[in-house]
Amino acid sequence: MYVCATSSTPIAAALALKGASPGAALVFLLAGPATNVASLCVVLKVLGRRAAVVYLAAIAICALGLGLLTNQIYLAFGLSVSNWIQAGREQGLPIISHLAALLLLGLIGFNHIRAGVFRSRAKNIHSH
Repeated sequence: MYVCATSSTPIAAALALKGASPGAALVFLLAGPATNVASLCVVLKVLGRRAAVVYLAAIAICALGLGLLTNQIYLAFGLSVSNWIQAGREQGLPIISHLAALLLLGLIGFNHIRAGVFRSRAKNIHSH
């Protein structure tokens, strides 16, 4: 199955919302894009068969280990994906979410303004 990094995030979220453990969603996020056919073909051509086997083994071991660790952390702290969703529905977005969104919007705006300033300076330099 081909899964790119962009499409794996909503799929993992849907898996978690449908009852998959957080560790399983994390394993999908980590291993899905790294083990698609396109990536494996590149690794085979560039690095060879032995490196591809090591690559796959490393991805499998790391992804499964981190998935198990994630599940243990959720168990240790009594966390649940469904509880987070329910709390969000009942309380709305917490103020930190609004502040983070405003900060991100400000940074994007600052970057666009800064890029415009650099473009106008470069235009002035080249016009002289």
